[in-house]
This record gives sequence, C-alpha cells and structure tokens, in this order.
Amino acid sequence: MTASVLTPDAPQRSLRGRPRCDKSRHAILSSAYDLLVQDGLAGFTIEAVAARSGCAKTTIYRWWPTKGALAIAALLDVVEEAAPIRATGSARRDLEGLLEVMAGNMAGPMGRVVAGIIVEGQSNPDVLETYYREVLLPRRERIRDILRQGMRAGELSSDLDEGMVIDVLYDSIYSRLLVRRQLLDEPGWTRRLVAVALGPVRPAPAPTRPRIHSDALYPA
Repeated sequence: MTASVLTPDAPQRSLRGRPRCDKSRHAILSSAYDLLVQDGLAGFTIEAVAARSGCAKTTIYRWWPTKGALAIAALLDVVEEAAPIRATGSARRDLEGLLEVMAGNMAGPMGRVVAGIIVEGQSNPDVLETYYREVLLPRRERIRDILRQGMRAGELSSDLDEGMVIDVLYDSIYSRLLVRRQLLDEPGWTRRLVAVALGPVRPAPAPTRPRIHSDALYPA
C-alpha cells in the first residue's frame, strides 16, 4: 500500500500542482483587490471574490479564514509589486522620496482600500491588529532604519526621537487619507512634512586640519 506513494509519478504531480496553486492564488488576490477598490471593505464578500476569480469558496477559506485577512493579503500583494525606492545616500532625501510615493499611492485606488480596512477595524479589532502587524509595522521599521542611518552619518541629530518622527510622518498621511484625501497629492507637501519632522538641515561638519607639532616647524 505504501509503495504507491513512492512511485516516480508522485514528485511530478506535486510539480504540476504548484503552478495551478500559484495561478489560483494570484486570481483570488487580484479579484479581491479589484472588488475592494470597487466596493470597499463594507461591500466586500468571499462569495463575490469566488465568482470573480473562478475559484471555490473552500479554496479561499483554506488560505484566508476571514474577509479581513483576504483584504489585507490582497493589499500586500499590490504593495509588494511596487517598485522599490532607491537609496540616495541622504536620509532626508530618502524619506522625501518614500513619503512622496506613499502619499501618491494613498491618493489613488490603494487609498480607498486602506481607508476601508481602517474603518472596518474600528468595529473589528482583529482587522486593525493584522493591518498594523502585516502592513504598517514593517514600513515603520523601514523609516526607522533610514533615520538611524542618517544619525550614524551625522546628517540627523543623534538625539532624534525616532518614534515621534515616524508618528508625525504617518499620522499626517493617514489624517489626509481619512479626512482631506484631495490634499494627498498637493505638490511639495511631503517634502515640507519631512522638513518639519526632522527639523533644520544640519550643516556638514567642517574638515579637520592636521595638527603640526612645533618641532616640525623648528627642526634642531
């Protein structure tokens, strides 16, 4: 009876099944994101995702037990496809670039999805906790890394309150997203936001002159 498990065909079946699994997963996440943009999380259902993707509800529930979990997975799938932000060598410019892209994304369809998740989270704490853990926290840590690089390089003050700076940056974006979304793509505002959060630009340290011993000036 056990011999059939070890037949040469078994690995091939596994390899053939993997692409189908990936294809189904992509179809589900893509359909879920489109529906979230169209209807928001309030009108979002597993049944609608199943109908749009052509996948069974049992398959969807096997991977994502709730509609909130599926919504966040669909959001992450889109976020992770975005082009990475190139490092410039300046913490200030890196933050300006990162915040500009973030605000631009929030001004578009992605902002509608994020706003729906946050609103749903007010009555469903599990959704909000999952969003914070899976989406927000890794991106907060990315900003923290940029700040620490700037502090090590002397570009930013060594006593900078990292947590407060991150709160100022994110709270400002989410405030506009939820209350004044039309202002998210205001030209130059993310650059001004970074300037307020980080404070004045620190002058570059003056080059130090090598000390010359007096004996070198008056040799014996």
